[in-house]
Amino acid sequence: MDSDVKKDGSERRRAKRVYASFVEYCRAEALSSQKYQAFAENISATGICIFVNELIEAGSLLLITIYLLDGSTPIETKGRVAWTRPSVFVTSKDKKHFDLGIEFVDISEEDRERLLHYTVRYAHEIPPSEKAV
Repeated sequence: MDSDVKKDGSERRRAKRVYASFVEYCRAEALSSQKYQAFAENISATGICIFVNELIEAGSLLLITIYLLDGSTPIETKGRVAWTRPSVFVTSKDKKHFDLGIEFVDISEEDRERLLHYTVRYAHEIPPSEKAV
């Protein structure tokens, strides 16, 4: 999905998004369980957009630990990369950076509820150009 806004100007998203802070992830299919750190651009009850320093192909399965801004217990889940694109936030001639849109594929109902409450509590309007997943 290249744009978060339909041609008529309406939103494509299934759930409200809020800014998030920090995640750790590793590839579920990797032999190594090495975790990498990433900044979360925004999060909802259905997915998350993260900023990474490596290209991860769409369809890849990730194990994700989400640290919310409210300091609550981290959320452990699995997500599938729905899309990837070069990041517009940071450019470097030596290294590329990417935004990943990740859809949660294995999240407990309790954690989904936590994210719903979190997005309501910390909701503010995110311009469509900054929205993801």
